[in-house]
Amino acid sequence: MNSRSPQETVEEFLRPLLFGIAEEDLAALTESSAIRHLPAHTTICNEGDVGESVYVLVNGEVEILQRLEDGSERHLHYTQPGEFFGEMAILQQTTRTATVRTTKPSTIIEIYRDPFLAVLGRSPSLGIRLTLRLVNRLRDSDRQAIEALSAANTELRKALDRLERLDRTKSDFIQVAAHELRTPVAALTGYAQMMQNLPAVQEIPEIKALSEGIMTSTERLLRIFNNILDTSRVMTSNLVVRRSPVSLSLTLRGVCNEFSKAIEARGLHLEIKGLEELPFCPAEPDLLYKAFHHLVNNAIKYTPDGGRIAISGEVVQSPELGPVVQVTVEDSGIGIAAEDIDLIFEKFYRTGEVALHSSGTTEFKGGGPGLGLAIAQGIIVAHGGRIWAESPGYDEKTCPGSRFIVQLPIEEPAPARETVAPLEPAGAAAPAEDRMVALFAADDSPQAPPARDRPEENDNDDLVRLFSLD
Repeated sequence: MNSRSPQETVEEFLRPLLFGIAEEDLAALTESSAIRHLPAHTTICNEGDVGESVYVLVNGEVEILQRLEDGSERHLHYTQPGEFFGEMAILQQTTRTATVRTTKPSTIIEIYRDPFLAVLGRSPSLGIRLTLRLVNRLRDSDRQAIEALSAANTELRKALDRLERLDRTKSDFIQVAAHELRTPVAALTGYAQMMQNLPAVQEIPEIKALSEGIMTSTERLLRIFNNILDTSRVMTSNLVVRRSPVSLSLTLRGVCNEFSKAIEARGLHLEIKGLEELPFCPAEPDLLYKAFHHLVNNAIKYTPDGGRIAISGEVVQSPELGPVVQVTVEDSGIGIAAEDIDLIFEKFYRTGEVALHSSGTTEFKGGGPGLGLAIAQGIIVAHGGRIWAESPGYDEKTCPGSRFIVQLPIEEPAPARETVAPLEPAGAAAPAEDRMVALFAADDSPQAPPARDRPEENDNDDLVRLFSLD
């Protein structure tokens, strides 16, 4: 028959565990402790509780768990016989940072806080032993954290690979679909043009109106397909830029002339200043025209009727690019929300409710596939420039407006005549994807003003050249 008291049992267990501790300190810990026999799945202490005791596992096993935001629990480690647990809340004077639960029938020694702290304050031996145990526990925790992070990183890499494959598949499908659809639409456009010129059509007002409607719709379809193809070229590999001196004043005035009817119809006030004094830039004219076409079109679409659009230019010194021509397209439109400012240059990104957008490309909140700003960014970056947007916020009532700033180097980078530019992040704009691709077909939409030195070409020539690039 066992005649030993619980205190004798505790002292017998703690003596080898705390070897070197003074007898009076061992006695003090023994007197302030209690033995508890617990069944499996018993919670000893909960995360967030106030720490009132330190525990020593005599036999059995306990599991240390941490609560996650979704209410589930994450396993940290198991505690084996002879190990302390629950001391961190006592030492740091905070609430418990984990839940402790038995995994099998277990026996523990519970030592109350105040006597434990009193002995710890005068016993270097106890302090050293606890420190060593904490170091070992931290080492185990680090190892487990590294293993968990490694496993999570592996899963993330697999998920990223799957997403990249899906994105490539989607992009390939869109590009192929745009190619296949562009061909019959281009032919339809040609037939519509020929039909418009027939004397019989011109003589009957109803038929003339119908033919004009067909022509307008097919031209819009062709613009959408061209924008998709432009985006594909910008986002997939390299964009070759063949540079020549370009007048930004003439380029921007050509863009504004293209939109003059829409600007007048909607009562928009267009201001142009500082462009005549700008120096020539080494750039490809057709590409720059496309970029500014999309920027001005964006300003028109998101500015209410009667609003203001201002285009200004100046020469500034950029810390990254040196002397640059800076063109600002500013509007009094609905603005851009802070959470959208870094996303608007992503392909297919649209702000607001898509279902509420109108169908006209120059109407207020007009429709479109959300590719214009992505194309503009790709072209500007291909020229070694920067583009970003600024806005106080989004509000359709107060219309805080927005500003799109473009910087283009004045000095031509090496090599002198032709550069293949990688698609780098541009200023505060959203980072571009991958690298830029092949040449744009010179006559893809938006239509640049006729080049003075370019020979006449027809639509079939455009199609042959376009497909030969692929």
